[in-house]
Amino acid sequence: MKIIPMDLFEILRKEIEGLKAENTELNKLNHELEHRLKEMHGEYMLLRYQFKGLPSQAEALKLRQEMLTLKKELRMRGWKEAG
Repeated sequence: MKIIPMDLFEILRKEIEGLKAENTELNKLNHELEHRLKEMHGEYMLLRYQFKGLPSQAEALKLRQEMLTLKKELRMRGWKEAG
């Protein structure tokens, strides 16, 4: 069994504690940056849709739901899709 001198053990223990604290800080920063990136991506997508004249994802979903509602009403009135 190998014996480690106490002064070396203390130095290594302090270094490990410092690295754990640094890791915790980096994890917090990583989460903050991830949150900011998601916000920026959402803004980018909105701008992209606006520049192209396309509806946003929420508007597209709303239009799709309206289209499905209208198709359902047409089917109830006897309209049949070609296919």
